[in-house]
Amino acid sequence: MSAQVVADDILKIAKRRGMSLTPMQLMKLVYISYGWYLAMHNDKLFNDRIEAWKYGPVIPNLYQATKRFGRDEIPTDLVADGPISNPSMEAFYDSIVENYGKYSGIALSNLTHRQGTPWQRVFQTNVMSTEIPDEYIRDHYQQGLDARRATPTPA
Repeated sequence: MSAQVVADDILKIAKRRGMSLTPMQLMKLVYISYGWYLAMHNDKLFNDRIEAWKYGPVIPNLYQATKRFGRDEIPTDLVADGPISNPSMEAFYDSIVENYGKYSGIALSNLTHRQGTPWQRVFQTNVMSTEIPDEYIRDHYQQGLDARRATPTPA
């Protein structure tokens, strides 16, 4: 699977929820999906490279596909209707959109810039194309998974 397929699926789910996403929001949602999937399944969601850019993790192929929209929302009429590419992933993507889709691109970017994040561990000012290692991404999201599992559920 490619990051573009994941992005298309996330756009379909957002459209069903009556939401539009900017390219930055979409980029961060695809990255967050990758991180959670990697932690939960110890497997890659897609094979595209993830790099540390100024505004956080970027998938260069996805950036090239969406940059024409700039800071504007990606028009929902460009998003195909119908099922997502892998129906077994629908609940997973829906939970990503539900939990993170309400945040602006800048808010999501700030989330990826926190101390100790995979981006923060490798980013260097004025250095482009630094790949973020999967082990950093997995470890970061595994910590989040472990924290969720340690939190007791209300009776």
